[in-house]
Amino acid sequence: IGHEYFHNWSGNRVTCRDWFQLTLKEGLTVFRDQEFTSDLNSRVAKRISDVKLLRMAQYPEDASPISHPIRPPSYVEINNFYTATVYEKGAEVIR
Repeated sequence: IGHEYFHNWSGNRVTCRDWFQLTLKEGLTVFRDQEFTSDLNSRVAKRISDVKLLRMAQYPEDASPISHPIRPPSYVEINNFYTATVYEKGAEVIR
């Protein structure tokens, strides 16, 4: 729920020039959600949780045949763009 709220707060105001800027929009939204949640609770516990998610979801993706940079040079199907790399790794780059 927080992720979608932050789209409303800032993400919907970030207009992507093209689909290759999706990481900017989604990574920023994930980062803001992480920061908000860490302000409400324990910052250390939230960071540990975020890193565990990164290691469980994004690291295996990077080691697989579907590995791609946060800003891929091209795409075949836009639905293949919504990956842990775009969301989680994008948030780490913004961090």
